[in-house]
Order: sequence, then C-alpha cells, then structure tokens
Amino acid sequence: MTSKEFYSFSDLLEIFPFGKTKLRQLIKAGALPVIKVGKQYITSKEAIQRWTLENIGKEILF
Repeated sequence: MTSKEFYSFSDLLEIFPFGKTKLRQLIKAGALPVIKVGKQYITSKEAIQRWTLENIGKEILF
C-alpha cells in the first residue's frame, strides 16, 4: 500500500485531533501550509510534517 503524497481537507480532518471549524479557521488565517484549488484545499505530507515540527511547543490560538 502506498501512502498519499497529498492531503485533502477531508484527509486533514482525519489527521488532526480537532473539528472542521477549527481546521477552517487555521486555513483561513494562513496558519496551515495549504494550496486552494478552486474550492478545495490540498497540501503535501511533507508540508504538514514540517509545519508540525516547526510548531512543537507553541500555542496556536483561534
């Protein structure tokens, strides 16, 4: 089984331990590394891993 190279909004909902509203807030604020394609958001596995490592120990409030 190959792992996904890109994640959709639905994939991010499965990855992160918070709901749809919080995820949308983070995306709209530019806090998460995503690309908007039409009405959909995508990001890469590497971008999410890098973002997570860069933000370990930080408090992100919304």
